[in-house]
Amino acid sequence: MTSMVKCVKLGQTLPGLDKPPFPGELGERIYQNISAQAWEMWKEHQVLLINHNGLVLADPAARQFLAEQMEDFLFGSGAYKPEGWTPEGMSGQRVVRCVKLGRELPGLDEPPFAGELGERIFNHVSKEAWEMWKEHQILLINHNGLVLADPAARQFLLEQLEEFFFGESAPMPEGWTPPGTPGAKGGGPAQKK
Repeated sequence: MTSMVKCVKLGQTLPGLDKPPFPGELGERIYQNISAQAWEMWKEHQVLLINHNGLVLADPAARQFLAEQMEDFLFGSGAYKPEGWTPEGMSGQRVVRCVKLGRELPGLDEPPFAGELGERIFNHVSKEAWEMWKEHQILLINHNGLVLADPAARQFLLEQLEEFFFGESAPMPEGWTPPGTPGAKGGGPAQKK
């Protein structure tokens, strides 16, 4: 039986979460003070932040940014409002032999995050393939209901990132169907009956 909480985000008593969304003090605070409805609102907002800011969840700075935004969204004055976004410029035509697409293409302007894996991506992954990963990452987050404050979720995405570019194949989440397949909705997860 779900307990009721006085939701600090929505200002009313509503059904709460069944358990803390992730370990630690913040997870416990959310469990005690945030309704299931407000938590679903955060999960949708998180996806918007990732897309709008082009976040790479293997980057510790991106994860820290999301943790701060989550706390502000749920307990602060409100949700983050991105300032004017402009598309990435076309400068920097560094070319790489893309391991994902198998041909010479413009590479990234800089490593997507620090560390050996970030350098490997910089040296072997094209901008086009990197954009494909960002879309795939959102699919994984949505399909699996990942909460990025959870270290296990971040580890899962890091493993999927490496598999996407350097593994034998890029496995789609269980239950996913391609666009145009009966039961598919925009190429997302198949609808459960």
